[in-house]
Amino acid sequence: MFIHHVNDIDWLVITAFEEFKTLFIEDAGAIPACFSTTSELSLIDQARRTYGYLPKLSGVITDTGTYQSADIKEDLHPQLACLVEGRGRVFIYHGGFVAFVDDEQTFITRID
Repeated sequence: MFIHHVNDIDWLVITAFEEFKTLFIEDAGAIPACFSTTSELSLIDQARRTYGYLPKLSGVITDTGTYQSADIKEDLHPQLACLVEGRGRVFIYHGGFVAFVDDEQTFITRID
């Protein structure tokens, strides 16, 4: 794992090999600029403020961030993840899938 600092947030790059670090960041796509540690809003609300309606996908997020869904044949493992204390967690997967998790809800969507 590596730390990738963007938008005042430390993102964890989930990879065992340093040479794959850039590849994983590129595969996961651009980190949404809407996230900020200075905002009073949760990470879910910050994303909604920027993108408006976020289409919700069905599925389950495990403790490690793995996305499991009957609609997808294989589990998706996060390529980038961040934890903002008191605001929740964000997991970004290849293909534009994003999961937002806070104390009250889990929200899975796709941002193209």
